[in-house]
Amino acid sequence: MTSSTHQADVIIIGAGLSGLLAANAVQQQGKSVMVLDKGTSVGGRLATRRLGAGLADHGAQFFTVRDPEFQAVVEGWLSAGVVYQWALGWSDGSLQPVSDDGHPRYAAHGGMNAIARHIAQTVQEVRVNIKVTAVKALVDSYEVLDEGGQQYLAKALMMTPPAPQALALLDAGDVRLNAEDRTALEQIRYQPCLTGLFRLAGDVQLPTPGAIQRRDAPISWIANNKQKGISPDETIITVQADGDTSAQWWDDPDERSLNALRTDLLPWLPEGAVIVEQQLKRWRYSAPVVLHPARYLRAADLPPLVFAGDGFMHPRVEGAALSGLAAAAALG
Repeated sequence: MTSSTHQADVIIIGAGLSGLLAANAVQQQGKSVMVLDKGTSVGGRLATRRLGAGLADHGAQFFTVRDPEFQAVVEGWLSAGVVYQWALGWSDGSLQPVSDDGHPRYAAHGGMNAIARHIAQTVQEVRVNIKVTAVKALVDSYEVLDEGGQQYLAKALMMTPPAPQALALLDAGDVRLNAEDRTALEQIRYQPCLTGLFRLAGDVQLPTPGAIQRRDAPISWIANNKQKGISPDETIITVQADGDTSAQWWDDPDERSLNALRTDLLPWLPEGAVIVEQQLKRWRYSAPVVLHPARYLRAADLPPLVFAGDGFMHPRVEGAALSGLAAAAALG
């Protein structure tokens, strides 16, 4: 492939929620922005997969809102018809009513990936299928290289991948963070998640509203995407293992992991229900368990470089959103 160079005021690596919200905020500052992502589509862990005629969320399953800044963002999504209130709580695996803690759980029409696609519509330039291989610091800017030989130049850089991946890209380009910043990023820790998707011939009814959350169990989440409202034409069940169990099973063959995930689903299957398709998704950096104490980190002694994502201050969807917005403001 012929090498070529692309330029923007700000390059954002990662088209997940942090990166996309940050991109819109950077644009509002009057700067040009380019978002690069190695995936086939935007979203990161806002991930929805098609099986047969149905859809299943296989990354983030829902989100909650605590912070007024994120609430304002979500109100916009509600007004646009992108998200809806799914529930106020979950069954613990019994057939008792849903535990209502007063916090709405939101999901997205057409799956969680719809949130990312909605945000990306207003971003100037989003490039997917771009596998960045190295980041280099120049005198007052950055050069980003991809595996196809393309070069991307920017005055400022935002990195939203999980911290180990971000550090690997900097190391590949010999970018030297100061000791304090590097240590702060190295201290962020994540747990993995194994997710099984099971498409069935036959209906399945989980306790209302169609999901079981078991925080202290090896299988921590079981959800029926049909009951959830995103897969009206197919019954597809999402089953997720907790972090410790996912780490234990990580190197097992897919079939063995799927068999283990399926074991907790079987008691919910009515007589005659048949699993006709199953897929496994591995999330190596699914849930941050040791967080950076601030919403972002701005590197010292370098051209403008900020790190953001759900490993900063607050985990999960809301934390990723707030981190991206704060990081964008730091570049303003």
